[in-house]
Amino acid sequence: MRMPAVSPRLLLPAVLAAGLLLRLALAYLVFPGQGYAGDLRLFAGWAQALAERGPAGFYGSDPSANYPPLYLYVLWALGALAGPLASLLHVTAGQALPLLLKLPAMLADVGVAALAARVAGRWLGGAAGVAAAALYLIVPVTWYDSALWGQVDAVAVLVMMAALVLLIEGHSEPAAVLAVLGVLTKPQALVCLAVVAPVLLRRHLLAGRDPLRLLTSAIAAAAAAVVVLVPFDVERFAPAPLAGVPAVGDVAGLIGLVRSTADQFSVLTANAYNLWALVGPRPLVDGFSAAASSWTPDSLAVLGGEPAAVVGAALLAAVALLVAGGLLVRDGTLAIVLGFTVMAFAFYALPTRVHERYLFPVFASGAILAAGAVARAVAFAAVGLLNTLNLHAVLAAPAAFGGIGGRFGAGPPPGLRGGGPGPGRQGFGGGGPGFGGFGGPGAVSVTDVHLPLAELARSPLVATAAVLGQTAALVALIGLWLVLLARAPTGGDRWPA
Repeated sequence: MRMPAVSPRLLLPAVLAAGLLLRLALAYLVFPGQGYAGDLRLFAGWAQALAERGPAGFYGSDPSANYPPLYLYVLWALGALAGPLASLLHVTAGQALPLLLKLPAMLADVGVAALAARVAGRWLGGAAGVAAAALYLIVPVTWYDSALWGQVDAVAVLVMMAALVLLIEGHSEPAAVLAVLGVLTKPQALVCLAVVAPVLLRRHLLAGRDPLRLLTSAIAAAAAAVVVLVPFDVERFAPAPLAGVPAVGDVAGLIGLVRSTADQFSVLTANAYNLWALVGPRPLVDGFSAAASSWTPDSLAVLGGEPAAVVGAALLAAVALLVAGGLLVRDGTLAIVLGFTVMAFAFYALPTRVHERYLFPVFASGAILAAGAVARAVAFAAVGLLNTLNLHAVLAAPAAFGGIGGRFGAGPPPGLRGGGPGPGRQGFGGGGPGFGGFGGPGAVSVTDVHLPLAELARSPLVATAAVLGQTAALVALIGLWLVLLARAPTGGDRWPA
């Protein structure tokens, strides 16, 4: 007897609920009070500081503060909620706050899955929408990041995915606003802006469809940025002549903040299993196994005597031009989603200074691309496994390594910039009493999560396989992009044969 098919409209809520329950179980039952303790303590310190003093002098009062302002609003709310929650549970605020820190990213995971389902469902049908949501929620990278680690990449990806959905559906101004808000959540969201901008240029300038919309989109995005930035003292990072100029000083300060953060990790690779992990006098893939790796400065001369930082930036710029140029001539769901996936993957694989989690956005858009065919779903799962190995190598025993102050190796390489109080390194930003839990009544109760098979994930064989496998995936994606661009425009949104 044939069983009746389940409607995707009924199945999707069940998939989303199961994904959330998995994350809640991992965060609160399997690994309660655990995560990447340095990051969680840092977030807790920021949340406490914002709840106590507000945003006006936040950056000036905490040298560890290196996130753009948008996610800080979320932490501000969590810090304000910690007191009432502590009273309700009859615990200290330091015990209550860690219960909240992982929630935004876990909820964002569900939101990302729902948006992936929306795009895939409208593009490929309802069943593909459910498959896209399931692929995103199941791939271990996503729940490693939110439920185990306690990081917030999913929040930035939620903003980026919302921008892409609005772009696909023709809502130019909201898409531009959300693309900029993504950058104000995490600077890695520049990959989204690199997709939204050329699509809007094509639609409203090159194609001549209401050119005024290009101006209104830019104005809306700029206004949103200023509204988010102004309450914070981000202008302190601006050059002195600009710092006092209203709005301009805030934008210049944001650029200065991003540059300052990048300079704290001026190394070949900050634990990412990309090609730079194979380079240097002590490559990362070798140092992992010895537990004595020092990150190599990206001033290292490589091709033609050029510093690695310049070579990596040039490679990323080349891919960005390829994607942007393609989006100036092609539009539609496939072009936008594939272009974003290529750009996000390149941001992880090509430049220096990259962390292990920077591939995260690929699994949101990649789930949409993978939903329509088994072969693509298998490829998606394979890349997910390789990147999970990278995350596992870092998360499995975080206290075992030094790096630039606490991640890997024996310490910062000679001449490495940013060796002072940084984002969770060198003792995780220091912080005084009540700032991140190092003493005082506001101390937060979090410990590092310890997982099995750490040495396997760090072994030269596994690390090298992950590097080569992920690089091959990027090459394949670039190949698909070139095939799409070479195909006649009448091919529409169908996958290249």
